[in-house]
Amino acid sequence: MSVSIDQLEDLVDRSDKLITGLKKKIFTPTGEKQFQKLFKISEAARLIGRHPQTIREAEKQGHIKAERSEGNNARDFTLEQINSARKHFGSERRLGRDEESSVLAVQNFKGGVGKSTISVHLAQWLAIQGYRVLLIDLDSQASSTSLFGYTPDIDIDPDDTLLPFFEGQQRTMHYAIRDTQIENLSLIPANLSLYSAEYLIASNHDNNPIYSHLPRGIESLKKDFEVIILDPPPALGMLSINALVAATSLLVPMPPRMLDFTSSLQFFSMLHETLESIEADLGRAIEYDFVKIVASKKKQRLGDEKYARAEDDILEIAREMAFGDEYMLKNVIYESSAIDNAANKFKSLYEVDGKDARTKSFRSAVKSMDLVCEEVEQEFLKLWPSMQGKVKDTEEEMA
Repeated sequence: MSVSIDQLEDLVDRSDKLITGLKKKIFTPTGEKQFQKLFKISEAARLIGRHPQTIREAEKQGHIKAERSEGNNARDFTLEQINSARKHFGSERRLGRDEESSVLAVQNFKGGVGKSTISVHLAQWLAIQGYRVLLIDLDSQASSTSLFGYTPDIDIDPDDTLLPFFEGQQRTMHYAIRDTQIENLSLIPANLSLYSAEYLIASNHDNNPIYSHLPRGIESLKKDFEVIILDPPPALGMLSINALVAATSLLVPMPPRMLDFTSSLQFFSMLHETLESIEADLGRAIEYDFVKIVASKKKQRLGDEKYARAEDDILEIAREMAFGDEYMLKNVIYESSAIDNAANKFKSLYEVDGKDARTKSFRSAVKSMDLVCEEVEQEFLKLWPSMQGKVKDTEEEMA
């Protein structure tokens, strides 16, 4: 059997039709994704930063709104209602006058380590906590963009990505920012056309240093967000170099499997060599607020399962002999069918509701993801004294 180029084009059309049909089945009849999760009053109170009784009183007085469940009259809250309540109580997570937003690159030059999964979950978790977050998808494979409900090469045009910015057609990156279904969370999407930026940047190095584009573009966006998360390609190319220079902190996903781990460790050697060369050209040092490794896609040790034991051994050696708490997060992200099942519906764990959210595997996956996100948040809070005060006030109010 021979397959012509025309037949391959037909396969592309059929694939596009399949994705469009799946989205209409999973989302709304128009294929538009929505965030429909409701928060119980205990969780809403924690997110708002006020005691549940304070929330009830404010709702009774009409200062804030809530959804009322039929039958038991219980209060549930949408994220929009929670954000409105934050404004009422003055508990929004906003930077102080002299504080700067954090630019976090979730980076590893090896593919398949969970980079986009972590980027999207962390971005959504932070937005739900009340921070203003921008996720910039720099990977032409556009996995992060897909998890936001977009079919990259159908819903996203090249002009919707950062390609026009890298081409010099746009002076800032504001044109590419779009709201998402989660309030406080914005996205700059990607698609396959973004791969062309690798060549554009390299070919234009006489006029602009190859590492200068993204740092310049991000600088003008910082005032609008507390956190900017970069999801670069899993390779040492022009876009990854730009992300490394633009970032103020790094989160490095590493699965604790020998081949994955040893391959991932080469990241630090390549990172050092690359930044050393750029520093010489810049004439100044490049420093990060923090660099943290997160063990990703770890098998759960449910019994005497030998593969999980081997991963435990690798993690223990990595902590004790090399990285310690200085460079490794204490919590890990487990390999989970719940993450895969959510992704099959173009969702993250934080968008799952109904009966799927009541399974043991889902609760376990959310718990491990929450703990990792909380650890990263603590690293940010070390940089934001005014935000630390707000978090402390919330903890005292809830006590």
